[in-house]
Amino acid sequence: MNQAFAGAARQCFGNLTMTYRQTISASMMALPLTLALAAPACSSSTAAEEDDEGSPTPSCTADAECTLGEWCTEGSCTEPTDAWPLGQGDGSAASVGLTYVFAPSVPREVTDIAFDPKLSNRLWILMREFESDQVCTSSSNCAGDAYLSLEGKTAILDNPATDDAFVQVITDPNAWHFMRRPTSLAMTPDGNFATVHEARTGNFFGDDVDFIGPSLWSTDLSIYGIQPDYPGANGSHLDMLHQTPYGMGITWGGTGNMFYVFNGDVGAIDQVDFAADHGPGADDHSDGTYRRYVAGQLARVENIPSHLAMEGNWLYIADTGNGRVVRLDVSTGVDEGDISPVYEPLAYSSMVQGATLEEVVPAGTLSQPSGLAIRDGLLYVSDYATKKISAFDLEGNLVRELQLDIPNGITGLHFGPEGRLYFVEKDVGNVWRIEPRL
Repeated sequence: MNQAFAGAARQCFGNLTMTYRQTISASMMALPLTLALAAPACSSSTAAEEDDEGSPTPSCTADAECTLGEWCTEGSCTEPTDAWPLGQGDGSAASVGLTYVFAPSVPREVTDIAFDPKLSNRLWILMREFESDQVCTSSSNCAGDAYLSLEGKTAILDNPATDDAFVQVITDPNAWHFMRRPTSLAMTPDGNFATVHEARTGNFFGDDVDFIGPSLWSTDLSIYGIQPDYPGANGSHLDMLHQTPYGMGITWGGTGNMFYVFNGDVGAIDQVDFAADHGPGADDHSDGTYRRYVAGQLARVENIPSHLAMEGNWLYIADTGNGRVVRLDVSTGVDEGDISPVYEPLAYSSMVQGATLEEVVPAGTLSQPSGLAIRDGLLYVSDYATKKISAFDLEGNLVRELQLDIPNGITGLHFGPEGRLYFVEKDVGNVWRIEPRL
């Protein structure tokens, strides 16, 4: 949709019309607000031209005639403003539009979203059930809602916010363990993704071993969610490591199958490398590695994801429990001693001492930072408590903020291929896209 908006060249359009359409597919709802654009009606030049008698001819008469990110000012399309995905008005909810992208057909939480790097029109949506009052202490009482409430799911939405939107919902055959109450997902450029999970253990609650951590998956739909056909296969996961209870956020580490994870159990960042995956449904984790940074210096808040974002060597962290955003220089620190406890054979583990941790957005600026996204040198942060999205430069200086008028807290943020910002309204499972100009 809107290829002219996303293209490198400036385009001008006339007769902008809007239509609203609801699509229901695969037991979910995708509710796109679609823009139908007529053929270009004016020049693509940013400067006003002159007619035959020398009078200036405006190159635009409305914002919609300019490339996305620009505004029509005094007859010319301006250069994109800083933090334009949050609009250019007064920062109120009325200063932007919202496109309703997705809602589950039954009440569920949505904790995170990510576009597929290999299929730019495919949006992955991470879901989980609401917590149950029942507990799974053993096989005798782990059934019905108690069991189902632990399973995570993904909705895979193709062509979001278009007339061609199509969604399918996939649950792994053993999501009870491998995708238990997921909080965050992260994509790699070569077709894998990882999830992390807000739970003490991936087994029965009566098990006193804190046995859970990030899982690795394939984005190939001929693999993901399909039970492998060989004896002993256990779901479709590609790998899993089990030393990160209460995982609250995850981001790709920039190489191979390495990720950074917010460890809510010990208030740390775990660098987790699956190395070569063991294949769908297998269980050899012995080539995996762990390095643990800044133990005890971060804090989680129950049921609020603490998302992460990478920029160079800096890992930006929503330190939700301390009400701030910090950054960790992952190239610093010295490995000293193993992590403990370790519940499976690993190729390597270490505690990283002396790494550089800096406060970027200090406590008191935000209440409960949750979602993070970086684009064009700016850090976008969602505040779960206030329903506000703020844009800072990478040193923490406020550039722009947008106060949204929605009833539920905001968690995951992700930029779409066209440059607009998508966000998650967690407790009702809605996914929205911000339209920076009305």
